[in-house]
Amino acid sequence: MTNARPALLLLSASLLPALVLASVMGWFFINEQQQRIDAGLGERAGILAGALQRELDTQIQLLSIVADSPRLDLPVSRTSFAETARRLNDQVAAWQQIRVSNDEGEVVLAYPALAASAPRKVVDLESHQRLVETGMPIVGNISIGHGGKAAFAVRVPIKRKDRLRAVLTAVIRPEMVSQMLYSSGLPKDWSAWVVDSQDRLVTATGAPELAGKPATDFARPQDDLVVLPDGATLRIAEAPVGETSWRVRIGLPSSQYAQPAMHAVFFLIGASVVTIVLSGFVAVLLYREMRSRATERETLANWQRMDALGKLTGQAAHDFNNLLMVFQSGIDGIERRRADEERVTRLLGNMRQGVLRGKGITRRLLSFARRSNQGAEHLDLDVKIEEMTPLLKQALNDSVVLDIHMPGDIWGVHADPVGLEIALINLLTNAREAMADGGSVTISARNVDDGAVEDKRLKGSFVALSIADSGKGVAPVDLNRIFEPFYSTKANGGAGLGLTQVLGFAEGNGGTVRAASLVGHGSAMTLYLPKSMIERVMKSSDVPAPGMPRHVLIVDDTPASLEAARVALEDNVTSLHAATSGIEALDLLERHPQIDAVLSDIMMPGMSGIELAEKVAKLRPGMPVVLMTGYSDKLEAGAQIVWPIVMKPFEQAELMKALTSAHSSVPDLTNVIKLDAHSKN
Repeated sequence: MTNARPALLLLSASLLPALVLASVMGWFFINEQQQRIDAGLGERAGILAGALQRELDTQIQLLSIVADSPRLDLPVSRTSFAETARRLNDQVAAWQQIRVSNDEGEVVLAYPALAASAPRKVVDLESHQRLVETGMPIVGNISIGHGGKAAFAVRVPIKRKDRLRAVLTAVIRPEMVSQMLYSSGLPKDWSAWVVDSQDRLVTATGAPELAGKPATDFARPQDDLVVLPDGATLRIAEAPVGETSWRVRIGLPSSQYAQPAMHAVFFLIGASVVTIVLSGFVAVLLYREMRSRATERETLANWQRMDALGKLTGQAAHDFNNLLMVFQSGIDGIERRRADEERVTRLLGNMRQGVLRGKGITRRLLSFARRSNQGAEHLDLDVKIEEMTPLLKQALNDSVVLDIHMPGDIWGVHADPVGLEIALINLLTNAREAMADGGSVTISARNVDDGAVEDKRLKGSFVALSIADSGKGVAPVDLNRIFEPFYSTKANGGAGLGLTQVLGFAEGNGGTVRAASLVGHGSAMTLYLPKSMIERVMKSSDVPAPGMPRHVLIVDDTPASLEAARVALEDNVTSLHAATSGIEALDLLERHPQIDAVLSDIMMPGMSGIELAEKVAKLRPGMPVVLMTGYSDKLEAGAQIVWPIVMKPFEQAELMKALTSAHSSVPDLTNVIKLDAHSKN
């Protein structure tokens, strides 16, 4: 899932802008298309209004010609008017009736003649009055006549010598307008209707019977749309009919108006799908590329680890060959001149120094590889540094001054004492090499309260142990890499394992290390070690020494190691018993009840030394057990061991001290139930 996270981030990062861009493009597309539809709809309404205006103008012109005819000179003969009107009616089919009315609105002449019961006043008196007032031709509103049928009037003045004498009116049925709407070429699913100044319906496509009624009976407004009686919704446009008070309205189905939006939605969905597919494809390619690069990095890291291991084993082999040479020459010298006590003593001294050097090399290797703090214990730092002072001075030379400042109230720390020794020696060795012409090294310590360490990974209180030198310093470009394995700024190209061990020691004990340097003015390395929760211990001179066991059982599956332990103890105990396995050791314990201590190797086939110690604690509660080992994977994994441990190779004094102090660390395991009886060391 961690490897897939960058791919998911890439997918999101590529998909979101694409969706936003597609949405913006879709919005512009919809807006542009709908604007074009509205513009086209308005243009159609304007064309239809223009055509209707021309038709009405034609009616006015024809009627004006009649009005100017001498046949309508007053007094007008009814016979002459009837003949003229009949001929006009035959020529102009749209004229339903021709009338002459006075300025009061009373119909004087009419063809066809009005029925005896018909009123003599014009129906649309408002338009008649306007003509009388203005003297200009006019198109009246739609009206419902005496017979219940809708019609509108086209009126022109009858003037003689610029004086209004009468009003000539042509009553026209709305079918004329309906025919024009149907012949305008509108799509079949569109609608068109005409309203007068009072918003009454002149005519409408699909509903001519509604003429004279309110326009809302045909198209009811609803938001930006109108609703027809059958429930259909329309998007409308409106245009005025010339100088008249009429208006033409055209509507197209709202579904057609929404088509661009639907197309844009489909486009957006399609673009999103394509984007998702492409992004997924890219994410898969990226994931594969990351896997490939991770494999390459892992391969390179493995190669680097193997190279580092090769260098490490090569150096260790070189150092151990030198030590073996010391032992080989010592053995040869002793064999040749056994009677020469002085020479034998000198050779034994060289071999003893070789053992110490070998132990130091082994401890360095284990400290370099260690990932746990299995050797950690309470340390009074001031006491430990004081004990180490001669060793620390040996790591320097006569041209370097060592200055130690340890406050009296410094806290104890929880750390591996061996690792601390090696870390300080490595730091002092580095400081010495940085001061070829001499200088000074200062070791100081201070208490650091909880939260004061500038590292979010560290919680709790720490002791800051600083080693500062007055050497040449480290360049900033190298300062961040000095803790890398085999990275070195030494002129001779020596391997840089020292600071790697320091970092491993600090982190393995729950702390860290910080480096600071100023080129030409020196460097400072600060170890942050966790504060110990144990109170300050008494000095060894104040603690009574327990007694040495008299009958010891030695357990080791390696004969040479078993014999070495026997030789170290044979002059200090009453009796020794030997076993090569845990099972044999338990059998000896049953057969020899006088055995009062056990010394066992940890790494043994079948039953490990730790398992043997647990069984001894149950079988013989209170019996001291000391474990010995050169290396243990359980210890390196961080297993908590309650018995004293001596590291091979050990001196006789170390072994005697462990056995005499084993009484104080005997655990009570009589009530402990072991869950995993088959665990192996």
